Amino acid sequence: METYVDKRIQRSTSAIKSAFLKLLVQKPFQHITISDIIREANYNRGTFYAHFESKEQLLQSIIDDTLKEMIEQIRVPYKNLATVNLARLNSKDITLFQYFIDQVSLYKLLLSDHIQVDFRHRIALAIERLFIEEYEYENVPPTLDIKWLYIYRSHGIAGMVIRWIEEDFQTPQEEMAQQIIELMLVSTDVFRVKFGARHEHNS
Repeated sequence: METYVDKRIQRSTSAIKSAFLKLLVQKPFQHITISDIIREANYNRGTFYAHFESKEQLLQSIIDDTLKEMIEQIRVPYKNLATVNLARLNSKDITLFQYFIDQVSLYKLLLSDHIQVDFRHRIALAIERLFIEEYEYENVPPTLDIKWLYIYRSHGIAGMVIRWIEEDFQTPQEEMAQQIIELMLVSTDVFRVKFGARHEHNS
């Protein structure tokens, strides 16, 4: 009996989330009502409130689920390792970019202006939290505050994948996986100011 109840709860919760996402494609979050959601999901108001306090909590639940799945994909290449040598990491073990391709509709929706949450920032914060909780870098210069290394890398990776999604995956996923590894390894000591940019700035 308990298994049946659990499956029924999962089914109704999933139906409500799917209905809500379908409505979000059609119109902005602020224009969607609880009545719209339950009508689309074919459930009553009581069922909705048995799972969610509000449409805001419903959106938050979807975002939490999405970010949890993303973090699980980031963990894939090292889930059975105690130490990760980035220089030896096989880019083929990075499944994150295939995950984004598979979930492109969801990510484009959550990155759109149809929701009232800065999903770009939420992606970066989720990666930052993962790095802080699970990564311990070696050979960090003693003058560098490790906090900023975590922030720099996590927000950089977030920006990279968001741009890749927005550009409709123009760069092959295999190349993106390799680029992630290269970016985690790269060290640049010197840069030169391009003459054209300097001339334009001074004119």
